[in-house]
Amino acid sequence: MGKYDKLLEPVKIGNVELRNRFVMLPMTIEKVDNYHIVDDLVDFYEQRAKGGLGLIEIGSCYVSDCYDSTPKYHTTTGACGIWGDEFIPGFKRVADACHKHGAKVAAQLQLCYEWRANGDDPLISVAPSADVMSGPFVGMPEHELTVDEIHTIVKQYGQAARRAKEAGIDIIEIHAGIGYMVMRFLSKYSNHRTDEYGGSEENRARLLTEIIDEIHETCGKDMPILVRMSADDLMPGGNRIEDTLKIVPIVEAHGIDAWSIQAGFHEAPRPVANALVPEGEFIDLAKQVKTVSKLPVFPGTRITGLEMCKKVVDEGYGDMVGMGRSFIADPDLPNKVAAGHPEQVRSCIVCSRCLDNIFIGKPCQCSVNANVFNSELGLPEDHPAETKKNVVIIGAGPAGLEAARVADIRGHKVTLIDHSDRLGGLINMAQVLNDKMENYVSYWNAEMANHPNIDIRLKTEATPELIRSLNPDEVLVAPGGKVLDLDFPGRDSKNVVSSQDIKDMVAGKVPEGKGMLWKAAVAAIKAQGGTVGFMRMGLNMASGPTAVVGKRLLIVGGGFAGLETAGAMNSNREVTVIDTAKKLGNGIGIIDKNPELRKLKSEGVNLMPSTELVEVNKKGAKVRNIETGEEQFIECDTVLLSLGVQQNTDLYDQIKKDFPEAKLLGDAVTPDGKVFRTLEAVKGGFTTAMAL
Repeated sequence: MGKYDKLLEPVKIGNVELRNRFVMLPMTIEKVDNYHIVDDLVDFYEQRAKGGLGLIEIGSCYVSDCYDSTPKYHTTTGACGIWGDEFIPGFKRVADACHKHGAKVAAQLQLCYEWRANGDDPLISVAPSADVMSGPFVGMPEHELTVDEIHTIVKQYGQAARRAKEAGIDIIEIHAGIGYMVMRFLSKYSNHRTDEYGGSEENRARLLTEIIDEIHETCGKDMPILVRMSADDLMPGGNRIEDTLKIVPIVEAHGIDAWSIQAGFHEAPRPVANALVPEGEFIDLAKQVKTVSKLPVFPGTRITGLEMCKKVVDEGYGDMVGMGRSFIADPDLPNKVAAGHPEQVRSCIVCSRCLDNIFIGKPCQCSVNANVFNSELGLPEDHPAETKKNVVIIGAGPAGLEAARVADIRGHKVTLIDHSDRLGGLINMAQVLNDKMENYVSYWNAEMANHPNIDIRLKTEATPELIRSLNPDEVLVAPGGKVLDLDFPGRDSKNVVSSQDIKDMVAGKVPEGKGMLWKAAVAAIKAQGGTVGFMRMGLNMASGPTAVVGKRLLIVGGGFAGLETAGAMNSNREVTVIDTAKKLGNGIGIIDKNPELRKLKSEGVNLMPSTELVEVNKKGAKVRNIETGEEQFIECDTVLLSLGVQQNTDLYDQIKKDFPEAKLLGDAVTPDGKVFRTLEAVKGGFTTAMAL
C-alpha cells in the first residue's frame, strides 16, 4: 500500500472518468496569439498530460468578443477566445494532444469584468450593480447590465459550451468565483439588484442557473458541467460559507456534476494565494460544501505539496485536489508519485512570479521551471546535443545545478565544482528564512542523485590547474551573488550581524569576528548534519538570552531580502526596518508586495522608508531621515544588514584569464542593478545549457 495511493485512484465527473485525483486548475497562461490557441499553449498542456494529470483545465475561455479592444483588466488579453467557431480548431488541438496521453480536458468558460454583445459594440466594464467597484485595474463599472443583456450573456455561454464540445473537450467549467462576473451576481457584496437577478439566494444564482440550463440545451444533458465558486468571497458584507450552503442545492437542481471550491475576490482585503497564506487554509470550505452535496467536490486554493494533497483526499476534504502552480513547476508530478519517487518532485516555492506576469498580461514564467517562459528552446530530452562536449560548471547554486541537469540530459559530460560542502548555494540560506524553499533544496539533492553521470566535486576550489586537468570544451561559471555590505561607524560592533554572517553559519563556518554563541550555533548545526531545523535553532529565531540575534532588532534593508528577514524573525521581537528608498519592497512582485507590507505592519513591525543608517554603538543605532535630515536613536540589541546581493564576477574574471571562452550564467543581478532571484538564476542555467 503506497502512501499516496488514494490520489492515484480513478474518479468520475459525470460520465467522464479521470485516471487519478490530480486536477490542474485553470490559469490564464498568456500563451495565445490574438486570443487564438497556438503551438506554445498546446505544448504547455501536452507536457502536463504526458506528466500524468487526471484532468487539465484550460483557463479563461472568453465568451465575449474582445477583438480589436484594449481591456482594462490586463489578464483578459491572454484569454483563449471561444466566442466564435473559428476558435474550435485550437481547442481541438489541445483536446487531441491531451487525450493522446490519457488526460481529460475541461474548458473554463469565463467573463471577467468587461463585456459587449458583439464586436460592433465598445468593450466596457459591466456589473450586476453599478454602485460597487469592479476588479483590479477596472474602476467603477461603466454600465449596469439590463435583463436583456443578461439573456445575451447566457446565450454566449451556451454557444461557447457548444464549441468546446465540438472540439472534443470533455467537461465544461463555469467560472463562478474570485469576483468575476458570475460571482459578482452570486455575492451580496456586489449584487444590489432588486429584480429577479438580485436579493434572495435563488435570484442571485439565477445567472448561473440559466447558464447551466442553456448549456444543457446546446450540449445535451450528458455533457458534464463543473462549477468553480468562491465559497467565502472574503468581501465585506459578501457571501460566507453559510450563504454558499444555501446556494449549492439551488444550483444542483439544474443539473451539474461537480464543484471546484475556492475563496475570495481578487480585490479581497485578505490574500488567498500567495506565500503569506498558510497551505490548506481554505480546504475546509470544500469539506463543508460536501455536507450539502453528493457530487464530487474538491478544493483548489493555496494547495502546493503532496502532503496537503494526501490530507485532502484521505481525510475527506475533497474527492480530488486542484493545484495550478505546482503543475507549472513540475509537469511530471503525478507520474513521479505513481512511480514511487515523490522526492523527485520539483516543488512550487510559492514565489508568485508566475502570477506577477499573468496579472499584468505577460506570458507565464516560473522560478523553478525555466521551460515555461523559454518554451521555444524545447525540453532537453527532446534535443540531444549534436556534438557531445566536456562541460565544467563552477558553482552549485540554482544556475549551476540547472545547467548541469540540462547538459547531462542532452548527453554532455558534466563536472560540477563548488567550494561549499553542500549543493544549493544561496538557497541553503534562503530556506532558513523561508520554509517554502526547503523542498526546493531537497529536490536538488534528489535530482543530482538521479544524475549519476554528473561528477560532483564539493569542498573543491576551482583552480586553473584543476580546470585545465579536466580538459573542458566549455567552462560555465555560476558564482551566485555576493552579499551586499555597508560601511559605517560601528560596523565591527558585536551587535552588527550581516547576511554574510548568516550565510557562513548555514555553511557550517563561524563568521569572522563572532564569539562563543556563534561557535555554539555552528557546532550544533554540524552535529545535526546541517538540518534546516538546527540551522534555525542556531539563528534562534524565537529570540532569548542565547540568541545570536537579539530581541530588539533593527534590519537595514527594506527590499525583498530585508522584508523576508523581517517576516521570518519578528516573532517575540521588536523589529524595525529601514531603507533609503521612498517605498519599501524593491524586488517583490505585484502579487506579494502590498500584502507583505500590510502583514508586517499588522504584526507591529516598524517600517521606516527614506531612512539611512548613520552609526551603531553597543546600545543601538543612529538613523537619519534623508528627506528631512532629522536624526533619531533606535535602541536595539542587534543591527542586521539584509541588503540583498550584488553582481559577483570576481571568480569569473579570474577564470576568464585562463579560459577566455568561459561563460557567466545565472548571476545575481543585471549590470543595471536589477535584482535577480531564483527565476533568473534557473533561466540562465537552462538557456545556456540548451545552447551548448
